Order: sequence, then structure tokens, then C-alpha cells
Amino acid sequence: MDQLKTLRENIIAAVKTKELTETEAWQDLSALSSNTYVDTIETFDDEVRIDGDRFEGPLIWHVTLHYGPHASEDELIISDSFPGSFEGHLKDGVPLIEHMLAEVSSFYE
Repeated sequence: MDQLKTLRENIIAAVKTKELTETEAWQDLSALSSNTYVDTIETFDDEVRIDGDRFEGPLIWHVTLHYGPHASEDELIISDSFPGSFEGHLKDGVPLIEHMLAEVSSFYE
């Protein structure tokens, strides 16, 4: 059981160290404002699903969206959160993140 816990922790660490600008999620998140900042990615160790060498799990993107000229009285700053997911595989026991997604459709509703 401790081995599974350690594996899940390693997967979460790989998610958190993934270069965000190289993910599908960044394409969707960066389109929301002229300057989008990812404040944090919330993950859930106990919800990481592992099937052989494949894994996946949910996450929540916490972002700050900036509109208008920076540091002006016309600048609007909004904090928001969006659900998402990640998936990947293990290569020689090392987690490799293949996809990180963000579901931003609620922003447009």
C-alpha cells in the first residue's frame, strides 16, 4: 500500500513540475485574458487512477486573469478556477505527463 501511495505522490509531483506552456490546458487558459497567470494547480492524490503503466486524474486550475493596461486604473483582475485533468504513463517507473487539460467552457456561458 505504501508503494501505491509513493507512486501517486510521484505522479502528482510530475504534474506540478510540468511546463504549463507546453500543455493543451495553457492554450485554453491563455486565451481567456491578455495576461493569464496560473496561481496553483490543485491535485487530489487519492483520485489518481493507475492502470498498468497508464495513469490519469482530476485537477483544478486556479488562475488570475488580467484585462486592460497593466497597473492602470483601467486594468481589471479576476481570479477564477477551472476543472481539468491529466494523463500519462510510467516509463521505467518514472511518471511522464502526456496531457493536461482545462475545461473553460463555463467562462463563455
